Amino acid sequence: MRTWISRLPLLLALGMGQPALAEEATYGEMVRTKLASGITNMAFGLAELPKNVINTSNEVNVLLGATGGVLKGTLHTLGRLLAGTLDFITFPVPSQPITHPAYPWQQFGTDTTYGPFFDMSRKLPEERTRLPAAAPRAP
Repeated sequence: MRTWISRLPLLLALGMGQPALAEEATYGEMVRTKLASGITNMAFGLAELPKNVINTSNEVNVLLGATGGVLKGTLHTLGRLLAGTLDFITFPVPSQPITHPAYPWQQFGTDTTYGPFFDMSRKLPEERTRLPAAAPRAP
């Protein structure tokens, strides 16, 4: 029984994926997405720490990445934990997850943003944050 409970966040995260090409999400899809986002942000919010150290080091330098990146990563970790908790508590309300990108491992090279808190649009986060396709290069 304990092993099943300890694996619950991973099972929920894997089992509650988003449909790839849906134009408008249903109530069930939005609730599943918000619940999965809340659970994974609570469980894996600590991934913000190395993410911000790496991104800050790449943007500025290694010294600032080791100091400012740790501070920025700590703040984003707390933000993901709190936003995940709020998403988990309010998952029956069919709104978008608070964090953008919705999961810590999506768009690893971009900074995490938060809000709007109860965005009731019917698009799933994957559709909202998808990057535009790159234009083909001329030879």
